[in-house]
Amino acid sequence: MQLTPQQIHFFHTFGYLGLSQLLSDRSEEITAAFEEIWAQNGGGHNGQPHNGQARSCIVPFIDQHETLCSLLDDPRILGIAEPLLGADFNYMGSDGNYYVGDTGWHSDGWREPGKPLFVKVALYLDPLQRDNGCLRVIPGSHQLPDRYGRRLEDGLRNAREQWDMDGSEVPAVALETRPGDVVVFNHNLKHASFGGGQRR
Repeated sequence: MQLTPQQIHFFHTFGYLGLSQLLSDRSEEITAAFEEIWAQNGGGHNGQPHNGQARSCIVPFIDQHETLCSLLDDPRILGIAEPLLGADFNYMGSDGNYYVGDTGWHSDGWREPGKPLFVKVALYLDPLQRDNGCLRVIPGSHQLPDRYGRRLEDGLRNAREQWDMDGSEVPAVALETRPGDVVVFNHNLKHASFGGGQRR
């Protein structure tokens, strides 16, 4: 798999890509390995079972299982990373999560032009729709320096006061996913999720 010039241009313009069923042939083994790591860690992080009250996170994650480590060499993942980052890109790390409820609007980074590009490759192992916790993104919010991006940064901190709306009402693209889908996004991109369950 290799990204098309149009997909690359879309990514740099809007800050994300959704790749439907890219890893569908591996979704079951990925899920099994995910569950195995959690079981080895007591079902949660810091040896405490996931209780459904707050997010549980294990870092590093894929590094703990041979099946998941092999994703780093999967031609489909390399076919995403190399066109976006260059052949000399570096893998920086991974995390595995059980999310709970809403995740407010945020960026995973805030890097100015000329700095290295950081990209997240995300696999969601549950079917997720708009109202039960799928990733939502604000296209173009990764661009810096940019008046739009900076106004979003300020406004998203208090959407009710700024725009008289709840965070879930902020205009965005809901990236509904099924196991096997891959979502790729720029660390600067504003993203969130709303309405999710206690173990997704």
